[in-house]
Amino acid sequence: MPWTPLFLKLDGKKVFILGSGEVATRRAIRFREAGAKVIICGDNIQPRLEEMGIIYKPLEEMEELIKWADIIITASGDPTLNEKVASLSSGKLLNRADKPQDGNLIVPITFSTDDVGIAISTHGKSPIMARAIRDKIKDAITEEDILQIRLQDYARRKLKKIIPDQKKRRRILYSLTKDNKIQLHLKNKDLEEAKKYVDSLIEHLGVS
Repeated sequence: MPWTPLFLKLDGKKVFILGSGEVATRRAIRFREAGAKVIICGDNIQPRLEEMGIIYKPLEEMEELIKWADIIITASGDPTLNEKVASLSSGKLLNRADKPQDGNLIVPITFSTDDVGIAISTHGKSPIMARAIRDKIKDAITEEDILQIRLQDYARRKLKKIIPDQKKRRRILYSLTKDNKIQLHLKNKDLEEAKKYVDSLIEHLGVS
């Protein structure tokens, strides 16, 4: 399967969306909230999109917008128009909301909670099931998991300053996820005590 999941930094990227219906609107909001410059070509644009800084352009400017954009999304109800835009988008990142497998970029179902970002795709086969799986995973993430992520970040940054060997750091970090005292501190939602305990472990290793 010639696909791999990625997280793409969108700040300042230029996105052209063909269409102004429900799917196009969701895409526009998502990319704009991530910091992209978004232009829509469609029948109309909702006032709330304009308030977000999303720009509407007439279809007559479509070809120029394709040249302008870094990312192109076809999400109109006109199959012929979608195909025309796709054919003019060679060399660009192309999301075919109408035909996901025909593009080279799939926009997955996502959610973020604190320090965790999850993306799920069924490669266009079942958006409904992608949402159902997302909800199952979301419910499985606990507050202790979030605290463990923050503690791992704290320990990782500290260890990187004193242990050059990445494999050794990884072994230490993995051991912290299994430490009973750390688990107890995080169960009690006491991240600061967990950090102090990590400090003491590093000192005990003689690498502080």
